[in-house]
Amino acid sequence: MSASVPLSVGGRRAGLLHDGTDEPAVHSPRPFVHPLLTPGGLTVSGDRPSDHPWHHGLGIAVSTVTVTGQAHPVNFWGGPTFLRGEGYVQLPNNGVQQVGSADSASTDGASTDSASTDGTDGRVRQQLVWRAADGTEVLAEERTWRVDTIGAGGVDWFRTTVSSRWTNTGGGGLAFGSPTTSGRPAAGYGGFFLRLAQTFDGATVLGAPDPSPARDPDRGAGGVGPPAPTAVELDEAEAMGRRGSWLGVRAATASVLMVAGRGAHGGPTPWFVRTTGTPMLCAAPFFHEEVPLAPAATVDWTWSVLVADGAVPGTAFAAAARVPLPAVGRVDPPGI
Repeated sequence: MSASVPLSVGGRRAGLLHDGTDEPAVHSPRPFVHPLLTPGGLTVSGDRPSDHPWHHGLGIAVSTVTVTGQAHPVNFWGGPTFLRGEGYVQLPNNGVQQVGSADSASTDGASTDSASTDGTDGRVRQQLVWRAADGTEVLAEERTWRVDTIGAGGVDWFRTTVSSRWTNTGGGGLAFGSPTTSGRPAAGYGGFFLRLAQTFDGATVLGAPDPSPARDPDRGAGGVGPPAPTAVELDEAEAMGRRGSWLGVRAATASVLMVAGRGAHGGPTPWFVRTTGTPMLCAAPFFHEEVPLAPAATVDWTWSVLVADGAVPGTAFAAAARVPLPAVGRVDPPGI
């Protein structure tokens, strides 16, 4: 039976975290947040859309993981797998992210029924095991969800941050990839993924401007002085695979910003985004090339998604993106 934990902050609901155990095996069951809500209560996430029923709100999903001893890459995304020279094929390779335990706590360590605190932020810590379809353990994960509010650019944002540590427990090397690393252009999805609500069909994409050798657009007049938050509108094609610390989408009723910490390679994260027909946003560190993980090695990830009501200006996106990611840290059970 599935379990869910409300995510709230300051008495306001920000989302609902599910463990995913009720999902069919072909969906690559995993924890996810749906609905993901704005401060005004609007839903910005989609769940089980008819075009991709294995898309579930906000979570971590990876389409292609090469695992020693497995005949095919393990699919932790759901649905079919893209194979070079064959296209999408439904294989018996859908993995699962199993939640072994989950603790929720306030910032002072007190146990709570939800990730809710009064005026501060709440956290949920999960211990997970990623398994291949045959039950083989692939990696162990420590994941912490944190919800808080920030004011930036004159806008009230709900922020959900995920801090994740992956440890290769499979005994052999792993390689995390995407359909693009398997040969499909402009399809590098996989990482921190949000299936957007259909209200984001036709939404505007925003990102940080490319720095100029002559003048850094993130500095003041003349290229000196304090940073001046800026954002540029991008079409879907130029945003796809673009590297940067953040990317956002803006619809008439709500705005969504995703921010990525430094990835496994230490550089800016590539992005996967669609706003036509199947709206989605993904911090996609495996877009362009595979990321290896040696036996017993670990890798840490931090991502945030921020949501606000209405079509907020680009300056507010840029200001919110500049707010430092929170130190999620470890959540100890009471008494430890």
